[in-house]
Amino acid sequence: MLRGLVVFLLIGVCIILVHKLGHYAVGRRLVGIPTENIRLVMMSLPQYVALKNGQQWVSPLTFEAYLDAYRQYDPHQVHLAAFLSAGVLAQTATVIVFVGIALIAAVPLVGQSAVLVSGMLTCFHLFSDLGARLHLGSETGDFSALFEQSPPATAVLLVVFVASHGLLYAQF
Repeated sequence: MLRGLVVFLLIGVCIILVHKLGHYAVGRRLVGIPTENIRLVMMSLPQYVALKNGQQWVSPLTFEAYLDAYRQYDPHQVHLAAFLSAGVLAQTATVIVFVGIALIAAVPLVGQSAVLVSGMLTCFHLFSDLGARLHLGSETGDFSALFEQSPPATAVLLVVFVASHGLLYAQF
């Protein structure tokens, strides 16, 4: 039981890190945000990708300031949907890798844990984002911001996430 909990927690840390790295990579490579103006903040709850707005670092929790910082590099928000969805897409790709390794190595605990942790984290992210959106009246996270940008892209992202995770879990 302790071994399973340790595996679950380690996979959870990996998935959170990969999710944030997805945003970071798209911010750096596609949007063109310089290294000195984007950073991962992992020792905070929630973890996030911070952007520099002038002399001040901002988090997505102050979404208007965050969007202002983002617009410095993508004024017409051409890549905003990619930036917002990059975390979930990187996370899903990582879960596929974990499941593949688990199937090849015949270690179902790893694959099951990857799918479950990813699903739990995304559900928490989705519902806390929705709750904060309803409470505050403005975007607060990936899903509400993506929905404001493109409701169809949000629907496709959620369908891809749920379908892939369902299919992956069925392998066990």
